[in-house]
Amino acid sequence: MATHPKPWAFLDDDDDASSAAAPSSFADDTSARSAAPRLRSRVLKFVTSFQSRLNLDPRWSALPIGLIAIWICIATAVAPSDLGLARWNGFVVTLFAAAAMTILLIGRSAAGDGRDGSREAMRQALAQRLGIAPGGDAESLWTSIEAHATNIEQRVNELVQEQRRLQLEASLHSAQRRNLEAILHGMAEPLLVVDRFERIVFVNQVAAELLEITTNDAIRQPLDQVVSNAKLIDVVRQACQADARAARRRVELDFGDRAFALSMAPLPDSATADGTSAQSSAHGLVVLFRDVTCDRLAAKAKSEFVAHVSHELRTPLSSIRAYTEMLVDGEATDEKTRAEYYGIIQTSADRLGRLIDNMLNISRIEAGTVRINKEPVAVSIIVKEVADSLKPQAEEKNIALLADLAPVVDRVMADRDLLYQAVLNLASNAIKYTPEGGEVTVRMITLEEQNALRIEVSDTGVGIPAEDLPHMFEKFYRVEANKHMAKGTGLGLNLVKNIVEVVHEGKVSLRSEVGKGSTFAITLNKVT
Repeated sequence: MATHPKPWAFLDDDDDASSAAAPSSFADDTSARSAAPRLRSRVLKFVTSFQSRLNLDPRWSALPIGLIAIWICIATAVAPSDLGLARWNGFVVTLFAAAAMTILLIGRSAAGDGRDGSREAMRQALAQRLGIAPGGDAESLWTSIEAHATNIEQRVNELVQEQRRLQLEASLHSAQRRNLEAILHGMAEPLLVVDRFERIVFVNQVAAELLEITTNDAIRQPLDQVVSNAKLIDVVRQACQADARAARRRVELDFGDRAFALSMAPLPDSATADGTSAQSSAHGLVVLFRDVTCDRLAAKAKSEFVAHVSHELRTPLSSIRAYTEMLVDGEATDEKTRAEYYGIIQTSADRLGRLIDNMLNISRIEAGTVRINKEPVAVSIIVKEVADSLKPQAEEKNIALLADLAPVVDRVMADRDLLYQAVLNLASNAIKYTPEGGEVTVRMITLEEQNALRIEVSDTGVGIPAEDLPHMFEKFYRVEANKHMAKGTGLGLNLVKNIVEVVHEGKVSLRSEVGKGSTFAITLNKVT
């Protein structure tokens, strides 16, 4: 059976190894051989004790050697040929050499025994740590060492694998965090997150611009130290101090000329799975801002629209009801009075019909549900028809209605009925707001460079103040200074704008001067 190398051999005594390896045939010489080591051990103990007391080091052997060299040099220089002195020199040299050898042997022996003692102590400590009795089987010691080393190696491998797994998870979490931050920063809605101490945890770029703060400088800073909007600070503080159920709320705040609806919710880590908290302690908050400026303007416009429509509908309806009741009660005793009442009722009904038609047309155009039939149309024919239809109305006020027509060959791609309605509204308004004896002109101008056709309606009426010009095409808007001149709904010009710009992709323009009149223009592309 092959023998394994003994890595623990450096711990074994050389004499113990040699005595263990001796053949059994020499058992008779055991007592004789063991006497020498015992004697050597006693001598070494004496020398070691002596050396430890003297603290003797083998390097002290250099001192006698140096004295020998000095003596020889002196003797050679004083009496180099004296025979007696030469013998004396030999004796001294021998004495110093013996002293040097003695010091060297004692130092090495003591150092060797010290090392042996250290090895023995190390061996005993190792055996005690591995749970092996001192002096036990060396093979068991080696097996235990190998097992212990294997366990250590396995544990180290496990730790390395665990470290790699944790590094991979950390990298994955870091990548996910960066992606999430990129998504939140890319949101169009402002987003603000604060902790239970009202410190900013996250704010995206849109929210930072709205709150006029810097993203990096605001993180981990108290909200009331970086945000100047006192209402926002109060709302967030109240939500953070409320319980999780009450923290879910929606409020509206104004930021300059913009309005935002704030949707607030507690942080998930401070609430239970269903979004509620068992305790009413403070918690973090997520605040999402939604711009409701357009919604608020739309609601306001809707309210104004309903108010205007109600008023406009009530006026003709009141007239119709009043004169109808008078006819029913028999207050119109003669034919002339009854005819007058009938005329007022008819005028009010026509006004009511126009109001309803205009509202329906505008709503259909804005909703995109109006039926459009575009075809090449000769604009001069439409303008002539409008002039002919309004001629009686103009003659009633002694107004000159002029039509400056372009050649019939100039055509535009348009819905004939809607274009007729737009030109009719402009010409009718011009006649309404022009005093008696004035002049209204409908002319057509060909724009060769733009390949377009312009229809202008000019009057010599009262004109429009400069401050009212930007609002002339809004729904139900009427110039306050000119309301006494004619009745109206305030929807005619808005309908014109929708017909020209929305349906026909043209352009409507206006220029006016108070006391001199106004000019409305419609520009459309010609058919090539």
